[in-house]
Amino acid sequence: ENAVAEGATLATHTPVTVETDPPRVVPQDGSSRAVGGVLVAAGAHSKRLLAAAGVPIAMKPYRVQALVTAADVTEPMWYDATADCYARPHPDGLLAGNGTEAVEADPDTYDRDANPEFAASLTDRLVHRLPDLQPDVQRAWAGLCTATPDREPLVGRLREGLYVATGFQGQGFMRAPATGRRIAEQLLGGSGIDAFDPTRFSGDESFRVREGMSVTDE
Repeated sequence: ENAVAEGATLATHTPVTVETDPPRVVPQDGSSRAVGGVLVAAGAHSKRLLAAAGVPIAMKPYRVQALVTAADVTEPMWYDATADCYARPHPDGLLAGNGTEAVEADPDTYDRDANPEFAASLTDRLVHRLPDLQPDVQRAWAGLCTATPDREPLVGRLREGLYVATGFQGQGFMRAPATGRRIAEQLLGGSGIDAFDPTRFSGDESFRVREGMSVTDE
């Protein structure tokens, strides 16, 4: 709303391709608009959008799972590194998840339903930590996160006029406000974040998917 109030045009449900000479976004109807820079921040689809434009990036989408169970809990959000799961209060009870599959997923064809065994496995771990919990799973589903070789995001300039923000290892929501501000500053001529420079990789690296963000040098 703030962006639109300042004169931005918002186009939702509009399939596009990215072109690089000059950088621009082209909707399916073939229309085009001259812009000073293009930012690709399409989550799990970022890799495919950029690959179609001939720009590889070192990112892999991977599948994760979550559920909501009816519960009366007062505990704050927490992550259990031993049981490999997280949980937080939810309007319908308790939201919990992980269910990570450490392989690259196709963002167009991945299974959006949780695996049959996921709910039972996760609720067992929840009950171990919350003995009074009587889980009553309301729904379970799967989504995609994005991984990079060093578990740090790709944020910044790929080439003249073309920028990317992806690869947040499942931490994109919490990092979004700061990322949005910094990438906007870079688009307007400011400096980027050296540690997240997307050109630190060539884009054709072979790497395994590892969940979570990096907090120490490896």
